[in-house]
Amino acid sequence: MEVDLRRFLNAIEEEGDLLQVSEAIHHQFEITAVLKQVLGERGGPAVLFENVIGCPGKKVVGNLLASRRKLALAFGCSEKELRDVYLQKRAAAPAPEMIRGPAPCQEEIITGEPDLPALLPVPHFHEGDAGPYITAGVLIAKDPLSGRLNSGIHRLQLKGKNRLGVFLANPPLADYFKIMEQQGKPLPAAVALGLHPAELLAAAVTLKRGLHSKLELAGALAGRPVPLVPAVSVDLPVPALAEIILEGEILPGIREKEGPFGESTGYYFAAESPIFEVRALTCRRAPILSVIPPWGIETDIIVSAFTGAELWQELNRLLPEVLDVAFLPGSLTFQGVIQVASALSRRDVRRLIHLALNLDRRLKHLIVVDEDVDIHSPREVLWALATRFQGGEDLLCLPGLEGYVIDPSTENGETAKLGFDATARPGGPAGERYRRLTLPRTAVTRANEILRRRDQRPCE
Repeated sequence: MEVDLRRFLNAIEEEGDLLQVSEAIHHQFEITAVLKQVLGERGGPAVLFENVIGCPGKKVVGNLLASRRKLALAFGCSEKELRDVYLQKRAAAPAPEMIRGPAPCQEEIITGEPDLPALLPVPHFHEGDAGPYITAGVLIAKDPLSGRLNSGIHRLQLKGKNRLGVFLANPPLADYFKIMEQQGKPLPAAVALGLHPAELLAAAVTLKRGLHSKLELAGALAGRPVPLVPAVSVDLPVPALAEIILEGEILPGIREKEGPFGESTGYYFAAESPIFEVRALTCRRAPILSVIPPWGIETDIIVSAFTGAELWQELNRLLPEVLDVAFLPGSLTFQGVIQVASALSRRDVRRLIHLALNLDRRLKHLIVVDEDVDIHSPREVLWALATRFQGGEDLLCLPGLEGYVIDPSTENGETAKLGFDATARPGGPAGERYRRLTLPRTAVTRANEILRRRDQRPCE
């Protein structure tokens, strides 16, 4: 069975989680406005735009992973199983497989100098953006030293007929380009658009222990090896089930202003970036362009899904009392929450804060809570912070640590990080001082029976 974007759209449509918009819509601002309007606190439906003005026959889809519910569907598990399923799949990542015969991503082929503005309905997201941006493109290239294929999500500004500004700030692709540029050579590359959401998420993962290629992880998360076919214009294999492939080279010795662009921080960011020159565009018939709206719930879901799992695994190895890791919505993983067993001492809580804030450069503020607090509920986390934290005793400040490149508040690349011990110490959450309000289980069961008969949402 093919595991691709179209099959995923069919699945979420069956779940009632896909909104199909047939009205004519403009790629400039209007797509963003609709995607933002349908989001609630828990994430709204995915939206498929079927009639983008100026691009007949091509569709745009967004909010694909704008809820943990849809992410769990992409992984084939429940929301509660997401962390463990991710780590299990990660441990058994299969190598990609080359396939023979015609590939869906090459049903239509345009070579030479493809006119990207005329061919693709790339959104212009916000008023201050320098132009249209590809936000859900998976950039693919080979390691010049080992030949290993790898990928990453890098924002791409549409700068002309067949030119894209590419923001290369993260490894491994930034390292590959640096090696080639030092030799005065371009880096052959491709951009895959319209992948299965699990493959998209894999491209955002930071390579760590035992994981050599994000394409291997993509296959693991999607439940099958990533099928690859040779590109038509560069010496590079590309994902066969993608909706759209852009092939070309990242040019050496050239930097142009890229941006400003409304980043996932909610602020505009510009850089001097390399240029990706597109030689060929291949696609499926009636292709679907996937987009990730900047500063939306989807960015939080994508980044926090694997970041939390990876950080939990590292910390739990050192301190088994670390039970789970999550991130506050809207914080871009800058604000984390760690759930710990009540047996962990105050001294070890402080040790944990130091460890976590140094392990993850994105993490800027960290709240540690007890096992009785639901770390996926912002209300419960803030309740614990309000009632179990005292600034004079429970606050740690770590100045002079490495900041994150798109955080506008950093100074010379450095930031001050904060740790909040919001655990119920002394006595723990089971003590009389921090005794929580409870209901008998029989009363909750009875309430659920009544509400189910009235087709209401059951109690937790």
